[in-house]
Amino acid sequence: MAALKIQFTSRARRDLREVLGYIAQDNPEAASSLAERLAGALEHKAQFPQSGRAIPEAPEHQAQELVFPPCRIFYVTDATTLTVLSLMRSERLFRPEALSD
Repeated sequence: MAALKIQFTSRARRDLREVLGYIAQDNPEAASSLAERLAGALEHKAQFPQSGRAIPEAPEHQAQELVFPPCRIFYVTDATTLTVLSLMRSERLFRPEALSD
């Protein structure tokens, strides 16, 4: 099976900038490393999209999550694309609006 194409919603791009910016304030190298590791994790997920898990706080939603400390990444897939809806730092409380753009 070919890997799915990865795309980010505008919300997910904002979330990513926010998380990396927060980390970069204290440790730019850690932020850069996290960005690379997140990209690798998403590429792996695009190869194996069914390996995700349901979001415990929103089991009725079709979105899945990838827990990648210090982040939770929320995404949906179709036949060709893995769409990152949003991401958040793991210690934050989940809010349902995280699953909409």
